Amino acid sequence: MYLAIDTSSDTAGLAVIQDGQILAEITWHCGKNHTVELLPHLESLLRLSALNIKDTKGIIVARGPGSFNGLRVGLGTAKGLAFSLGVPIAGISTFEAAAYQHAECGLPVCAVFDAGRNEIAYAVYQLADGDWSCLALESLTTIDELCARIKERTIFCGEPTHAMLEQIRAKLGERAIAPVAVAMLRRPGFLAALGEKRLITGLSDDVATLQPIYLRRPHISQPKSRSAGAVPLPSECKRTAVIWDMDGTIVDTAAQHFKAWQTVFSSRGVAFSREDFKKSFGLRNDDIIRDVLGSQVAPEEIASISREKTEIFREAVRREGVGPMPGAIELLAALHQREIPMAVASSAPRQNVDTFLKMLGIESYFKAIVSGEEVARGKPDPQIFLLAAEKLNAEPCCCAVIEDAVGGIAAAHAADMRTVGVAANHPRESLKLADMVVDSLAELSAPDIEKLIHACNTNRLK
Repeated sequence: MYLAIDTSSDTAGLAVIQDGQILAEITWHCGKNHTVELLPHLESLLRLSALNIKDTKGIIVARGPGSFNGLRVGLGTAKGLAFSLGVPIAGISTFEAAAYQHAECGLPVCAVFDAGRNEIAYAVYQLADGDWSCLALESLTTIDELCARIKERTIFCGEPTHAMLEQIRAKLGERAIAPVAVAMLRRPGFLAALGEKRLITGLSDDVATLQPIYLRRPHISQPKSRSAGAVPLPSECKRTAVIWDMDGTIVDTAAQHFKAWQTVFSSRGVAFSREDFKKSFGLRNDDIIRDVLGSQVAPEEIASISREKTEIFREAVRREGVGPMPGAIELLAALHQREIPMAVASSAPRQNVDTFLKMLGIESYFKAIVSGEEVARGKPDPQIFLLAAEKLNAEPCCCAVIEDAVGGIAAAHAADMRTVGVAANHPRESLKLADMVVDSLAELSAPDIEKLIHACNTNRLK
């Protein structure tokens, strides 16, 4: 059996699941009393259901966004149980759990929570062709801004207040569908269902590094002076931002990609060497296929090869797992701590990007995602990075791009963005177009990125 814990808000919950069946579930209003109420409710749930905590095969916990203190209590309890029982742990977005109970409707499902300060927190999910995916990651906005983005009939769930729902209905009319209030509170069971699926497939989190998803950081004072670590931003930059490539920069997938390409091309009698791979790594599938097979290849054949390669690659990832590139998680966390907005701009399909972010537990670090499917021209064309900057509401000259591929560096340079080249899959000399080249992201700090943008823009003004 698997135990699910949700302390994201004033409404807390617990559930026990086994083979897709809910064995026990409880939801209660605990207010701010998570610390004193969680364990007594867990003990009561197990006793009344005649379940033994020692039979637990894994722990599932809601990571937020939500209450700072509530999330700490839930994650602390979940980690303690996972460690003491010697079982895996899976952290699930609270918003995903809230949306999942409405997945079968087939419409986009928008989970909404009150974030205070006249803002709301939201995320959007949809089940399409059997694939449950995130359409918009957790982020803060206003009701006006959210409604401006809604173009089709959408389910609104989570914990919106009555006033919030009235505003949404008034702006969207028939496009806004809201379940009855009681249908919004059965979060623990769906949290359990999501977590069980993840743990059964081996997608567990590291109990030592699993962290809550916060859209606002706790109230910790930041450096005020340059000597204390503060870095002045370029005078013309209203918003500094960082845009990340995915494969070979955040996540180490080079080996799986290479083997997948070798397999699909060899089945067609075409050799694909490591040198071929190095030249193409970071490009879109269709561009790679044309480079190898020639421009005369039919669009139907390109689509078929791309699908086959993607399936081989995903199967390898499911079988072998993936890990982060050295220093990537630490740099992401440091930039997030400094409230620098970040985006992923990857040539990979959106499903790959979402999977890797979830596997590494870093979804909350990014305000926007752009995949190769969203642009007409792939790297080295700058379109993908310009779209990412637009989604972050940042000027291109105020963005730093972190890339490992020659084509990606060229694309960022063409977009008039600052560039950091990571010599993980290419020799340093091939990345000479970058403003800075490192052998590993472990060599970089968040102030280094800010200084790079500042220095480049200062030189532009001279």
